[in-house]
Amino acid sequence: MTRKPVDQAGAPRDAIWAAVRMIGGAGTAFTVSDIAAQAQAKDKTVRDYLKGLTASGYLHQDNTVVGFEATRWVLARDIGNEAPRVRADGSPVTQGTITEQLWRGMYMLKEFTFEDLIETATVEIPVDTAKAYCKMLLTTGYLRVLRKAEPTSGRIARYRLIRFNGPKPPQIQRVKRVYDPNSREVFMPGAQA
Repeated sequence: MTRKPVDQAGAPRDAIWAAVRMIGGAGTAFTVSDIAAQAQAKDKTVRDYLKGLTASGYLHQDNTVVGFEATRWVLARDIGNEAPRVRADGSPVTQGTITEQLWRGMYMLKEFTFEDLIETATVEIPVDTAKAYCKMLLTTGYLRVLRKAEPTSGRIARYRLIRFNGPKPPQIQRVKRVYDPNSREVFMPGAQA
């Protein structure tokens, strides 16, 4: 079974987290079913995420449950709209950190080379990864070339960010297109801004 692209997947953690905040925001206890109905997600998906949120301290189980009542949770730590990225064991998900750093660098610098992005990052970014991310965002209309690369003279391309839909980094999918989690749009190579 292959994993669906993020733009075709079921209810993301963002929807589950939004439901947790909405239902449990005033200290109200909630069940898996409450959240699944609100987020339009499968019970197992919700249960797994609630398990991770509990292990990492964002939720705690309601100890007033008796007998055969469904387990209830209470929101313990609300960090705002951004859904916590945690695994079922509560450890943080680090996948996507590199693209977050590249995207943040693009936004902060406005005009840059792939080397500039690597230098401003707080994590190690492979050169090929930075080049590939810039190339894909260029072909999908996020970037404009200010100065073309001239490999014979050692000059690298300089870009300008021309499409900024929000703080979440555009994601390159295996099917060679870009999903923008800010606008929930998919951009194909050759798309214009």
